[in-house]
Amino acid sequence: MALTLGQVQKQMQRLVMTPQMQQSIKLLQLNAMELEHLTEQQMLENPFLELADEAESSTQISPLPGGVSEGGAASLPEQNSPSPRDLNPEAEEARSKDIEKEPEAFDRIDADWEEIYEDAENKVYYQKEDYEQEDFTEYTPKGISLNEHLLRQLRLSSIHGQDIEIGEYLIGNIDENGYLFHPLEEIAKEFHVPLEQVEDVLEVIQGFDPPGIAARNLAECLRLQLEEQNVRDSFLYRLIDEHLQDLQKKKFKEIAKAMEVDQKRVMNAFRRISQLEPKPGRRHTRDQPQYITPDVVVKKIDQKYLYYLNEGHSAYLRINSYYRHLLNNNSHMTKEEKVFALEKYRGAVWLLKNIEKRKLTILRITEAIMNAQRNFLERGIKFLKPLTLRNVAEEVEMHESTVARVTSGKYVETPRGIFELKFFFSSGLETESGEDTSSKSVKEMIVGIVQSETTEKPFSDQKITQMLEKNGIKIARRTVAKYREQLRILPAKLRKTAPIA
Repeated sequence: MALTLGQVQKQMQRLVMTPQMQQSIKLLQLNAMELEHLTEQQMLENPFLELADEAESSTQISPLPGGVSEGGAASLPEQNSPSPRDLNPEAEEARSKDIEKEPEAFDRIDADWEEIYEDAENKVYYQKEDYEQEDFTEYTPKGISLNEHLLRQLRLSSIHGQDIEIGEYLIGNIDENGYLFHPLEEIAKEFHVPLEQVEDVLEVIQGFDPPGIAARNLAECLRLQLEEQNVRDSFLYRLIDEHLQDLQKKKFKEIAKAMEVDQKRVMNAFRRISQLEPKPGRRHTRDQPQYITPDVVVKKIDQKYLYYLNEGHSAYLRINSYYRHLLNNNSHMTKEEKVFALEKYRGAVWLLKNIEKRKLTILRITEAIMNAQRNFLERGIKFLKPLTLRNVAEEVEMHESTVARVTSGKYVETPRGIFELKFFFSSGLETESGEDTSSKSVKEMIVGIVQSETTEKPFSDQKITQMLEKNGIKIARRTVAKYREQLRILPAKLRKTAPIA
């Protein structure tokens, strides 16, 4: 059969992502702080967008028992506008089509800004006088890094000359935990000096604060700390050098037999060593605390739960009435100006509409989640129910991907604390009554059981399984072990400690 080239007509269906749909999806993924940043960026780029003063805005969030608040970004009134309905996104979209039929006009936008700002106040920055009181709560303390802390001590040490450069090189190769893993032989070759000279500089640095710094392994780190405390018990040093791994696994009986000593002596030495810092550099970390701004707030008022959305500046976003008036009434607009103005105007309308859509979507999904987890709100984490994306998607009649976008990276403030929305989704375990319980509530029970145990006789995984079964939870021992590992709880053998002799 010969190959021929021709045109074929075929009917097919496919989803075309319009810019408006892409923007709607993007806004849905943003949390409160990211939406705030996007709003500020859009106002810089689009002259049709502005923020209404809080006193001018008629959008006072009045929550309803159903969970959806009235008002929103798209229903904000404009300054000097006769009616709030003028800013309805649907009306704005229809009006944008009518604007194309209006005579070309846009000349009044090109104002003489020098005349406008001629009488404006000349704002300058000035040095505060000594008598002016400052609010020191505005300042965030900046932690000193481990590298800076060591370099300061190096400058005050007795070494000088090339040894200073070697010391700076050594400090630069110390990791955040305080360990030096760079071979000293390579450093000696780098500076063309004897290995003994590098070792002497390292010995000086190992005497710096914090104790145990610049160690090349855990054993050396522990020895340095004992030396700094003037500990002269040779048994401790020998235990660290010869039996550190067995000591970590609490093999006291085997260690005592190998060292030909009493087991109680080994256990007492273990308690002494366990008080040392295995990562001396971590107290100088510069990681700043990450503060969470909840996207939704759930409050209980008069035995009803109400839902508030943290909208930030987007709650007061509106169309600038002055620019819209120019766009409607001027008659000296070039073709390029018309294209630019209409593009920015439609962009502003669609942004308001998509922000309002985002608000309603988040509130609906949050309401569905909280309704499913009502027992959690009333009684705590132990009463958290199993919940899946499909359950919520069916409840709000949306796709699972939409629910996933809303619940990822967004937080809700509840009477029980602040949680990420996806925290409320978990698998379930069957109980004796035939009902399901959340895996998170089971983990909470495991934590409670471990906290109630005695250190001399901790509960094994099998014992925890039996205790959960008494509470009506059907669970396998291997599942308990998996949950325990996820909770970073050590096995019973490593949690066990004998009484001090």
